[in-house]
Amino acid sequence: MKTHKEKVTHRIQIIEGHIKAIKRMIESDGYCVDIVLQSLAVQKALKKLDGVIIENHMRTCLVEQIKKGKSEEAVKELLDIYKLS
Repeated sequence: MKTHKEKVTHRIQIIEGHIKAIKRMIESDGYCVDIVLQSLAVQKALKKLDGVIIENHMRTCLVEQIKKGKSEEAVKELLDIYKLS
């Protein structure tokens, strides 16, 4: 099973690959729709990255905050993230 850090690193490598593809496509005057499709892939990969990070946060930091009696702060923090997405 992959560690959290390995999962995050893997997601970032995927994002980097998509970004490099976009750069190559722009430099070679690629077809606009293909560039947009790559951009959408980056956005999707970023959302997956966010999901992996938030899941880890909930399983670790959030649990610790609740144990320390800071559940209101923990809930507010998650709601703030939710509102940004």
